[in-house]
Amino acid sequence: MKSSIFVLSAVLCSSLAWAQGTNPSTKAPATPAQPPNASSSDQLKPRGPETVAQQDPSRIVATINGQQLTARQAEDLLKVIPANQRRGQDLASLLERAYMLHQFADEAGKLSLDQQSPWKDDIKLSRENILAQAYIQRLTSEPGAISDAAKQYYDSHPNEFEQTKISGILVSFAPPGTPAGSANNLKTEDQARQKADEIEKKIKAGTDFATLARTESDNANLAARGGDLGTLTPDTPNVPADIKAAIAKLQPGQVSEPIRIPNGFYIIKVDSRTQEPFNQARPTIVMKQQFEKYKVQVKDPDFFSASSNSAAPASHVPSLQRPANGQTPGQPAGVAPKPPAQ
Repeated sequence: MKSSIFVLSAVLCSSLAWAQGTNPSTKAPATPAQPPNASSSDQLKPRGPETVAQQDPSRIVATINGQQLTARQAEDLLKVIPANQRRGQDLASLLERAYMLHQFADEAGKLSLDQQSPWKDDIKLSRENILAQAYIQRLTSEPGAISDAAKQYYDSHPNEFEQTKISGILVSFAPPGTPAGSANNLKTEDQARQKADEIEKKIKAGTDFATLARTESDNANLAARGGDLGTLTPDTPNVPADIKAAIAKLQPGQVSEPIRIPNGFYIIKVDSRTQEPFNQARPTIVMKQQFEKYKVQVKDPDFFSASSNSAAPASHVPSLQRPANGQTPGQPAGVAPKPPAQ
């Protein structure tokens, strides 16, 4: 039964992404804007879930499985689907799925499945996750002592919030040890160094950096963007130390000497340096300060060591970090269903 409920939830969520066909635009017929027989009451009749539910909540708008649904009941069911995701969708189909999900959950409650393992544990974790995200949203959005402490941290650690927009030109070479004939016509390291030096001279002579990036960079995606590498922050991962060190010495508009990396040479230009605004940095600062309060101090290493008799890792691992699918604080992180007990 649990598996079916999760599948139904997934179907409901996936249905939101279904693209509806868009009819090609056609020329409007030369007919009166108002049908001749349309009554004034038809023109004034409220339309749309929110409007109808507000102005005429008891109006019967649908029947499902023999049960009549009022506008208010139907709108309450549709509220689980964000308004921006309802737009352009077949509301009748969405209502059908939302009603079905509600009914299945209600039947599960009658069977007390919410009090049985493993579903009881999943429900508990989901509730805690949702409430934790709500608390995070409140912490990071409302003024008060926590916000004041975050501002003090922001003001005293300006380097942590520096944003550096950079561009680059990559000259590749075959890494050492590449078998002969398998380098895909890549240059040797000496040839790459020579080309990088020539590009550097052209830049110093006044040739536009973006123009050179488009014609000389060995990275096709980078070349297509005119060398644009995006914005670098102090915590940007996977940036080689040599490149970070070179960027730190450059002022906006300046260009580095060729910087060697394992498979090529980079020439980096600093386009601009800015400070991340406090309102954008505040959520990160607040959460950093909160995590500091809850750091684990291990007193018994044996407890945290993997046991030779231990089974598979626990499937329930709470997570407060920002989800990768673009959810914002306040939204529940995904909880993977645990397989039914054998």
